Amino acid sequence: MNTVNQQTAKNQFWTDESGMQIPYNRTTATERKKEKTAFSVAKKAQNAHKILKEVKDAVSTATDEILNDEREANNVKLDGKGNYTWYNFDRSIKIQVDINEAIKFDEIKIASAKEKLMNLIRTNISGDDFIISLVEDAFQTSKGKLDAKRILSLRKHSSRIKNGAIKQGWEEAMTLIDESISRPKSKSYHKIWLKNEEGKYEAIELNFSSL
Repeated sequence: MNTVNQQTAKNQFWTDESGMQIPYNRTTATERKKEKTAFSVAKKAQNAHKILKEVKDAVSTATDEILNDEREANNVKLDGKGNYTWYNFDRSIKIQVDINEAIKFDEIKIASAKEKLMNLIRTNISGDDFIISLVEDAFQTSKGKLDAKRILSLRKHSSRIKNGAIKQGWEEAMTLIDESISRPKSKSYHKIWLKNEEGKYEAIELNFSSL
């Protein structure tokens, strides 16, 4: 975590963003107040960040322990890579862990796969019309990003393609897609819920996602 520094009246010179030394008596009252207030706010934010990090680690450790207990008690694997929700005895507390395993594509290879598939549906659609909508839908973008699930779903349709010319090109495109995939480190999202008087769960707002 970055160190937060404050320039005070004890400093004969204050350093600005360019590194220039400004005599303290040439700073304005507003600049001095902003310096003091910004330092105070930043320190509080750092302290809050530290506490949230400790809570997140505690939730993660507790969930790992619960998963291990479930493995032993039920003789199952429960590898812990998926989403997991658990409760206290009267189910008044719900703890939810969501695992987001991101998928990224190599831009050149995924573009090559798309071009190959588009060429297939332009020249060999007879008898395999269903692939037109599959391919066009799979490569639709949202906010400039591809939907990994749609693209990967193309693989399960390989067996439905009977036309030999299309099948060979299709498999080549699937290989390009496979080679384009990279999986950055997965990220965990934790939520803690309390049941209210109406029997509905209300989340305790803890923004762990940026930690």
